Amino acid sequence: MDRLEQAAVWGAYAEQVRGRVPEWAPPGAVVERDGPLVRTHYGTHGTVGHRPLTEIGRGELAKLVRGQQEAFAARSEPVEWKAYGADPPGLAEELEAAGFTADPERSLMVVECAVLGRERADGRVRSVVPGPTLLELAASSGPHETPLAEFEADGGCVYGRAEVALLFDGGRPAAVGWARRDPRTDFVVIGGLTGPYAELLRAWGQLAAPRHPKTSAATHCVLEAEGELREVARTAGFRELTTVRTHRWAPPGSPAQSRPVRWLGDDEDLLWDRLENEFGFAPDTEQFPGFDASAPSVTWRLAEGPPEELDRILRPAVRSLTPAGRLYWLDWQHTGYDFDPHRVGGSGEPEWPGQVDPNGDYYLYLHPDLRFGTFGHPWERTLCVWGAGLLAAVEAGLTELLGEPLRRRDTP
Repeated sequence: MDRLEQAAVWGAYAEQVRGRVPEWAPPGAVVERDGPLVRTHYGTHGTVGHRPLTEIGRGELAKLVRGQQEAFAARSEPVEWKAYGADPPGLAEELEAAGFTADPERSLMVVECAVLGRERADGRVRSVVPGPTLLELAASSGPHETPLAEFEADGGCVYGRAEVALLFDGGRPAAVGWARRDPRTDFVVIGGLTGPYAELLRAWGQLAAPRHPKTSAATHCVLEAEGELREVARTAGFRELTTVRTHRWAPPGSPAQSRPVRWLGDDEDLLWDRLENEFGFAPDTEQFPGFDASAPSVTWRLAEGPPEELDRILRPAVRSLTPAGRLYWLDWQHTGYDFDPHRVGGSGEPEWPGQVDPNGDYYLYLHPDLRFGTFGHPWERTLCVWGAGLLAAVEAGLTELLGEPLRRRDTP
């Protein structure tokens, strides 16, 4: 790779991957642009990315660094900030002067996707959904561009945005790797590999293909590497684009232990099974209601009108009934959410997941033990609310908005 090509690839990476505000923020995250910087708050930690800072002087760099520290300190979030060899030297110096500590230097490596090819390596590499064993394996290795646990929390394999691959050796799992591709960029980004295996590096060529007729194919694949992995990457065709160091800083205080919003994951299937077994949930477009909520419960016919009115009545009520816990939102045939209602919907917080009014599918808000909840039926156009505490808080408001109930169940 000559200097002109290297500069062009680096410029595209810095613009598209490092300095882009994503179209969809990861679950539970708030992404904010602050001048040339892109700041992401996950609730548990945060990151800073940015486009090239070549035209910013040392004084302005110092202000930018201090400003980010203030933003993360306000949320008690530790922060990671990557400084690359292609950045102005003053950036790393200002980070260290502000109290950031630097990880060992690594290489940011790149290869043309065409070099990787599009086929799996001799059947030894398979796509998987990582369970606890693979997550433990990934956590015991590294460092990685993105830890596998964070990769999964960001969406993982959901809707084909990314992929996890498992390498088998002699029929047994040998290593796992993970990568993602935002179709609006030219890059496949390898999040990590638990071992220096060229087969796992070649696995990501297939992510380069466009996922939609209106999107283009990725042109390059990038990897952060050191040691033996760096040497194996070179044999697979990767070349060093620049160097990278992760700088870390933690403010006083204790960060939250979980994101405010998470994918439900495997728990979602268990919830739908419980709804089928305990509530008689039977989806049907003609046979109604197909849902038998426990007493007490009240069902209203949904009126045509702004769905926000239902949210305005129900959201404060379910928040007050979960003083220190989580709430679930289910969307039939789609991904559901597990969230903390006290950490969403406010200024600087992620949006409240979902809505009450069923927009084309069954929508449910549920307490984890199903003691209360809401069930929106998209074809009967009804809303069922159950649980004594929830009904006490919302029945009058819903009746005023929707009219007299269609059904009521007061006794088991």
